[in-house]
Amino acid sequence: MIKATTFGVVTALALLSGKALAHYPTLDCYQETGKLHCVAGFSDGSPAYDETVEVRSYYDDVLHSITTDANGEFQIPMPEGEFYVIFDPGHESPAEFDYAEL
Repeated sequence: MIKATTFGVVTALALLSGKALAHYPTLDCYQETGKLHCVAGFSDGSPAYDETVEVRSYYDDVLHSITTDANGEFQIPMPEGEFYVIFDPGHESPAEFDYAEL
């Protein structure tokens, strides 16, 4: 029989261990033959497949809303002007990539 205090400690550890397993989003982009190519993923190395990524102007207008493929990738024609790419899977902080990094 498990004592109540032992059960409480085990339960608390089980609930808190989810935070230890959380992975933050990652985003890397580069320019290739007039296109913007980006790869979204997570810090554990897994791809962010079937996730929404947005390309926004500096005025926060959504220029493109894209769903990543099975490898966490997408490709669009290179946007004109100043822009940034944001991948926000809804937990932790979103990953962002600014065009100035190209």
